[in-house]
Amino acid sequence: MDRLRGRRARAAAGFTLIEVMIALGMLAAGLLTVAVAQLYAMQGGTSGRHASEAATVAHSWIENLQRRSFDDPELEETGGLWTEEVEVPATIQIADEAVEMIYRRQYRVTDVDAALKAIDVRVTWDEPKRPGRSLTLSSQIHDDPPTGG
Repeated sequence: MDRLRGRRARAAAGFTLIEVMIALGMLAAGLLTVAVAQLYAMQGGTSGRHASEAATVAHSWIENLQRRSFDDPELEETGGLWTEEVEVPATIQIADEAVEMIYRRQYRVTDVDAALKAIDVRVTWDEPKRPGRSLTLSSQIHDDPPTGG
């Protein structure tokens, strides 16, 4: 009887080696998952910075076109075709370093009617491991004829 009590006391006193190994394996899997999630978050942040800069480039060009007169040669109908690419260099901040990027901008103009033009501006760029990214912004330009009074 004393022997039986001694075994039960020893069994209840601590963990077995198998239990410790299983717990360490679960901890390692959890830590690995957290590390992978952190890497994806960092990659997503970098990708977001590139997309934000591309949107800035596209928005800037749309504003440039909207400031022009309605019959400006830059606003002639392009027949649904994109203009030639123009390289726009930019510097973006990633972590603690400045990264030089080349964004390629092109646009197309469509005459909707005699007083309305649609403009699409597309910006493309290449990220490491993700080449051929693009972003397109659209806007319209109205011809405001002078009002008589």
